[in-house]
Amino acid sequence: MIKIACQGIVYGNMNLFDDIENILGSMAEIGYDGAELGGRFLDPDEPDFYAALLESAGLALPAIHVGGDFLDRDSVDSQLEEIGETIELARQLGCRYIYLSGDYREGKADEDYLHEAQLYSEIGAQCAEAGLVLCYHNHDWEIANDFHGLNLLLDNIDADLMKLVPDIGWIKVAGADPVAFMEKHGDRVEALHFKDFKHDGTPRAFTELGTGITDFRAVFGFVKDRPGEFWITAEQDETDKTPAESAAMNYRFIRDLAG
Repeated sequence: MIKIACQGIVYGNMNLFDDIENILGSMAEIGYDGAELGGRFLDPDEPDFYAALLESAGLALPAIHVGGDFLDRDSVDSQLEEIGETIELARQLGCRYIYLSGDYREGKADEDYLHEAQLYSEIGAQCAEAGLVLCYHNHDWEIANDFHGLNLLLDNIDADLMKLVPDIGWIKVAGADPVAFMEKHGDRVEALHFKDFKHDGTPRAFTELGTGITDFRAVFGFVKDRPGEFWITAEQDETDKTPAESAAMNYRFIRDLAG
């Protein structure tokens, strides 16, 4: 069963601090089944507050999204501590997934990816202990050069410790075939991020789903008959519309795909 979530980024992440009730209300009014929220914009000491807001809005919380610059060796311990607090918050809220984004660095070397792989394995083990599943969210840099960066991560992290939540738009922008990616890694794919761009190359302009370069129908055909609950998140980093208008367009696009 396909479930549709909205990433809070389209409303402006900073707004989650002081306007989360209205943001969740907007998502619910549009028709979304769930919300995906950024961990750094949530207070880990307030699980009851978020649980009440989600229940009032009638929304699930399938995933909390985390990230960081794990190549900054001096801050790794503090970053891991913060992620640990987010994992505990997710557990208390009945969340299923932690989505994890890596960080870009010019000239990123193999040893950098291997360093990240070790840390991601640790985070994945924490998630598993809490009853959650860690999923990696890609950008374009891990996909470039024939998936070199992503392959280093996948080859050095046990599949039980890290699954995938592919960002279909970033795969397309990187010049790869999203369907071929799904066919190769489908056993590791737990959920999807749908994002679209107006064109390849630079600058990369975000746009509403179905108005850009990405063929989501082909990807959807690959997952539509999966058994159980399967989450697709609409994630749009920026929009020239109001957040609610953009979120509504993206919801309708996925809903129409799902029939």
